[in-house]
Amino acid sequence: MELPLPLHPSLQRAYHILEPWFIKEIIPASGHGLLSSEERWSKDLLDLIPEAGKSVATLLGKRWREDPNESTPAEKWEQLKRHIRILIGRGNGAKESKTAKTMDNKDKNRLENWHIEVVFRHTYPRLDINVSKTMNHLLKSPFCVHPKTGRVCVPIQPEEVRSFDPFAVPTLSQLMKELNDYAGNSNISETLEGAEKEDADKKKSRTPKNEWQKTSLKGYFEPFQHKFLEPILKEIRRQDKQAADKQAAMRGDF
Repeated sequence: MELPLPLHPSLQRAYHILEPWFIKEIIPASGHGLLSSEERWSKDLLDLIPEAGKSVATLLGKRWREDPNESTPAEKWEQLKRHIRILIGRGNGAKESKTAKTMDNKDKNRLENWHIEVVFRHTYPRLDINVSKTMNHLLKSPFCVHPKTGRVCVPIQPEEVRSFDPFAVPTLSQLMKELNDYAGNSNISETLEGAEKEDADKKKSRTPKNEWQKTSLKGYFEPFQHKFLEPILKEIRRQDKQAADKQAAMRGDF
């Protein structure tokens, strides 16, 4: 990724939105840990600084290695940005405005945008063109089935993001087995007599109306229904009623 200079206004806005998330979720040990250990900051950050800025990588790498707890990940990130600004002559004040005499404009521009590239690399949404143009790639739609693995694409809640296990979601074969098992248990209950038959009838009265309620999809679909579909339907009805009331008021139908 090589960004233009000056940066397009839309990219500037994106950077100001994404950097706080980068600091909160990407660099600390509680997140992705990009600046939480020497192994990570060396391999995944300092080693990727353009050649013209290797002196900054050497300086900060030595400082952080000698005393890794001297500064927090957020402070390390600010140190890195400040030293690069000084190197390209963008520092604050006369003491921090010394420009590298041997650095050409291309290298300066590359370094000036480098920290923005890092933030975008780790946080900017990635779009897959095949998801948009090919039918069998529409895996972002809830409850689609992956053609190779058979896994169902399920919606999750925001609080489940960190604990979500994509390998634990239901597969198409698993759902078929669950439906068959449910049907088998229902057939057994129909053969019971007397008190057992009465209990079975009570159980039958509570039989789920929808097929998905008989499977492990229930745990995914019910929150999706209550927190997404029903509020949308409620809002549509509210707008329809508002529009009908407005039309009635214009016609004088009270």
